Amino acid sequence: MDSLIAPHSLSVFELLVRVTILLSAALALAWLARKRPARVRHLLWTLTFALLLALPGLSLLGPSWEVPIIPSIGSAPQEAPPVDGAANGFIPLPEPVPALPDAGSTPVPVQESVPPTRSIPLPLLLWGVGCAAVLASLVMGGVRFAGLGRAATPLDDPIRLRQVEAVRQQLGIRGDVRVVLSRRAATPMTGGLRRPVVLLPMSATLWTPERWTVVLTHEMIHLCRRDVLRQLMVRAGLALYWFHPLSWVAARLAATASEEACDEEVLALGTRPSEYAIHLLSLAGDMSAHRPVLSLAMGQHSHSQLERRIVAILKPSRPRRSILGTALMVMAIGSVGVSVAIAHPVQIVQSAHLSPTPLFDSGEHPATVVSELGVLSLGMVLNEERVVLLDGRTLLFINPRTGELWTAGGQGGGPGEFAGSGLELSLFREPDALTVWDLNNDFRLTTFSHTGDVLGTRRFDVSSVEFDHMVSVSRLYGVFTDGSLAFIDGLPRFTDQPSAADRLREYVAEVGGEGDKRTIVEFLGAESRDVLFGHRTFVSIGNDRVAVADTESTEVMVLDQSGTLVSRIPMPGERMRVSEDHLAARLREAGERARRSHERTVEQLEAMGRSTEGRKFEERDYRHNEIAPPIDRMRFDGDGRLWMRHYVMPGADMKSWTVWDGGSTTFSVDMPASENLLDVRGSLVLLRIRSELGVDRAVIRELVFR
Repeated sequence: MDSLIAPHSLSVFELLVRVTILLSAALALAWLARKRPARVRHLLWTLTFALLLALPGLSLLGPSWEVPIIPSIGSAPQEAPPVDGAANGFIPLPEPVPALPDAGSTPVPVQESVPPTRSIPLPLLLWGVGCAAVLASLVMGGVRFAGLGRAATPLDDPIRLRQVEAVRQQLGIRGDVRVVLSRRAATPMTGGLRRPVVLLPMSATLWTPERWTVVLTHEMIHLCRRDVLRQLMVRAGLALYWFHPLSWVAARLAATASEEACDEEVLALGTRPSEYAIHLLSLAGDMSAHRPVLSLAMGQHSHSQLERRIVAILKPSRPRRSILGTALMVMAIGSVGVSVAIAHPVQIVQSAHLSPTPLFDSGEHPATVVSELGVLSLGMVLNEERVVLLDGRTLLFINPRTGELWTAGGQGGGPGEFAGSGLELSLFREPDALTVWDLNNDFRLTTFSHTGDVLGTRRFDVSSVEFDHMVSVSRLYGVFTDGSLAFIDGLPRFTDQPSAADRLREYVAEVGGEGDKRTIVEFLGAESRDVLFGHRTFVSIGNDRVAVADTESTEVMVLDQSGTLVSRIPMPGERMRVSEDHLAARLREAGERARRSHERTVEQLEAMGRSTEGRKFEERDYRHNEIAPPIDRMRFDGDGRLWMRHYVMPGADMKSWTVWDGGSTTFSVDMPASENLLDVRGSLVLLRIRSELGVDRAVIRELVFR
């Protein structure tokens, strides 16, 4: 078990959608602001990359805004994020619940979970490699600029130094600015976060005083605007979202806006546009020989960016500043950024109800064997025209629309006969067939057609499988299409075990035809029966899928037969606080159940002629959880949909089910508490209704979507 299913987090697809929305909005706003001052557009891109950097944290830690999304009925399943393709999966053990007051005294102790081995998913690994590559390029550029600065010659010309001081005072820069000359630099650059440096090519000693003033003014405006820090933010965002094409477009536009904003400031100080354009063009000849790098230095730009700058400089009209327009743009990008960060898509559960008039009612069937059922243990909807009911040892195959009846089974050891009955038998759906597991008949599996004909039998050799516990052989949970069986193995909890809250480890084991056993998924079993409203893990197997729902978790995991994660499903239901009335009702139920169990034991001993002296019923002490589990039942139906029943509190009149179609929310169904769900396929819902006298009826209602 070397693969761990990670807890729910911001998925790659969800993050990609959020980033796309934010960058698209920023591009749209940049287009609308194309005639506004460049500093407005640069502010826009600064805010955009700041929001991009904060996006993961805001999404996970910030407030939540639930955005409803209406799914379609029967839509395609949601694919889970890829998981390392190990043969076995491992469901993460939930954090233990610290508060378990009893109905009288001490809290229930909890178990420390052992952290399983983790593996890095491939998409995360690829992202990490790309992020590291971009950051490495950024660091190399910074190191290269620092090397250029250390190897450069400090400016010592008194006339040039006076020009530097004049520009610094004109721009209101308080700190010192170091100006150096480098033989290895081809164009002017500005860098340094704590100690700003203006790095000029050695050819700057030949510049005219006007060019010196223009170049120094431009570079120092970068310092005034904190453009080095802004570019660092852009580069960090680019490293985080290197996989997104729009992030590269945004970074390029941000760099262009930064240079154009400085150009506008230079022109605003009185420089003639034509002279400024000539100075830039004269510097452009040296750029072709300069190898640009991803660094913190400002001043490394392409010929296309330079061409755009010169066109903007030579425009006869200058864009006017608008405080209102800038404020509206900031509000717009801020609203979009915060909205996409805190928005969490929530699928609206479509409602369905059961038809009030049954399509089929066994009590109205003309055949006595159907109308006078004994104890209806199991039932299954095979297709739209065939339903099977298990009454004791008899299989009743019924066409619910015509009432046509076929029977199979009966007591015995021959083909199609059963040694066990009721809960000792299990029904499993197979393609165009039905398999019955007869535990008491040497663990025999009998396959029937939809009309009750025996298609084949096979016995399960218990001795060939090494189960962790002998009782595991009776815990068959599913039959896969390849013929292998799925058991629940581990150490089950018995009622005579000490009253402890420790949840024992169990697992789904696949057993092949040769008796070879392989673990599909591991989980925590149920709490002690002495704990009312206790937690447990529900397991359901159908359509070669394994659903595992730990009621202390926030998700349901759906895996395939190999143990690979297929879907994550949000845990439905509400974690309701247990009231005093709920506790009192559940205590009465538990006491009555314990008393009936004691009476049955005494009756069995007396029937066997054994003494019952000293076997007196004693009241048991129960404890309880303060918060009830969110669900209390889970099962796959005939179409591979997963039905999950919200926890039924004592005294409830209705039961609520939430249904997922392989990961996509499809609908919710309410039904009376007196009707017990047996199976569903298509629109047919098979229910068992038990009267107060213990008489069972099978009823089929149709699903009707609102």
